[in-house]
Formats: sequence, structure tokens, C-alpha cells
Amino acid sequence: MADLPVLQESSRGTYVTWLQLNMNGLALNYNEFPTNGIFDQKTSDALKNFQDRFTIDPSGSTNAVTWKVLNNNVMAVQKLLKSRGLYDGAIDGWYGSKTEDAVRRFQSESGLYPTQIVDPRTRQKLFNPHPKDHFETRPTSIDLSSLNPRVAAMARNFLELTRKHNLDVRIITAFRSWEEEDKLYAQGRWTPGQIVTNARGGDSYHNWGLAFDAAPYEHGKMSMDVAKFKQMGALGEQAGLKWGGTFRAIVDYPHFQYTFGLNTWDLLNGVRPPA
Repeated sequence: MADLPVLQESSRGTYVTWLQLNMNGLALNYNEFPTNGIFDQKTSDALKNFQDRFTIDPSGSTNAVTWKVLNNNVMAVQKLLKSRGLYDGAIDGWYGSKTEDAVRRFQSESGLYPTQIVDPRTRQKLFNPHPKDHFETRPTSIDLSSLNPRVAAMARNFLELTRKHNLDVRIITAFRSWEEEDKLYAQGRWTPGQIVTNARGGDSYHNWGLAFDAAPYEHGKMSMDVAKFKQMGALGEQAGLKWGGTFRAIVDYPHFQYTFGLNTWDLLNGVRPPA
């Protein structure tokens, strides 16, 4: 693939359109940027989210590494669709109309809603069609036993730390079902309420048992004291967890996770944490 240009806010033209089509096709368009060839703030924010997912410097502008990772992900989709006889185009890393049509046919054949984008359920069906663990059908739970064993142990460590610091911290969500995640994603987009997540079902670490939500309580009720959340967050980091209070996109004070260095696309593709 030839050298591709650096794109940033205010850039315009065909390469911006291709960038937008690729991000939209890979289900990265959580903020509904238009595919119009204009590199606006929404395009930049979505790109930063993608870069953060792959531990690329989240500058919000393209560079050689960003282009390579993005286009390689599109090529991986094209190769699998071609192997199933659904795609007859070039393996070129561009999410054009032929790729869209092939994804739509794959979704229709797989009993999925034909969105034409590689949303999490489509990704799993394409890359890991016969999962042995069936995370997608597990129910929501507040029980730490619903988490990965190592994450559950870290959560118990964290709770012990909070008790030692005279905080009454309680788990409010451990494993979250994919169905509930979809409902949260819809909130503020096509159902009433405020946007609270950029993750569809299958694209949150909650959906894989690698994250939990906790909150400090006072007098039997959840505290709204930000200082207490920040104290709780610092103790979670001390226990080795990543705290949602440090997130760039949507700050999430109750959230804690431990990901084993995997992103959610790895998990959807069938990669699992070490035993």
C-alpha cells in the first residue's frame, strides 16, 4: 500500500472519505460523524478512540501506524469474507461498497441484523464462529464469581483496601450482559437519556468478565461525593486495576478493569486471557 497522507482536523478530500468509511465499517462511528470527506471534530474524536484501543498515540490525526492498523483490520475482514465466497473485490484495506455488500450478505446468512458494518456480534460470527464460552448469552451479575478469576481476586483485594481506609465500597455491576450493554449504548442515541457509553454489546470489558463497577456508600446509600470516588479510584489503581476516572472519552468513576493487554476486538476474535 502506497504511503498515505497525514490527515487532521480541517483536512478534506478522498482520503478523508476513505478514512471515514473504514472507521464506520469497523463500527467505530459511535458519535455519528458523516462520511463526507471533511475531517471534523467528531472524526478526530472517533479516531482517537480507535488509536487508544490499539495503544497508538491518540493524537486524533493519521500517521503511518494508524493507517496500517486500520487498513489491516479491514483487510482481515475482506480475507475472511472472500474465503466464504461472499467477497469478490480486492484485498485492499478499503471499506467500499463491495465490502459493505459482502458484510450485509454475511449478516443475513448468519441471522444478524444487516447493518453492513462489522459490529461486535458480526465480528465474533466472522472471526470466532464457534466460541466455547458463550459470553454473549451470559446474564448480568453483581457476583464477583461472574468475573475472570484473576480479576475477581483483584476486586476482592481492592475491597479489602477500601475497608482498611474506612470506605464502605460495594460492587454495583460485575459481568454485564451483551443485551444490557446494547441498551446502554442506545441511551442518548435512539432512546431517551444521556450517553453513558461508546461500547455496543460485546465491545465492553464488562461483557467479558474483565471489568466491574463499584461505588462508595454512606448511611446505606450510594455517595455522590466525587472526592470519595477519587479516593476509591486511587485504591483500585493501588490494587493493579485501571480506573475509569482516568478515561479520555467518557470519564467513568465507578469503573475498574484489568484486560491482560487485550482489547475487545481480540476477545471477539477468539483470543482469551491466560488461564
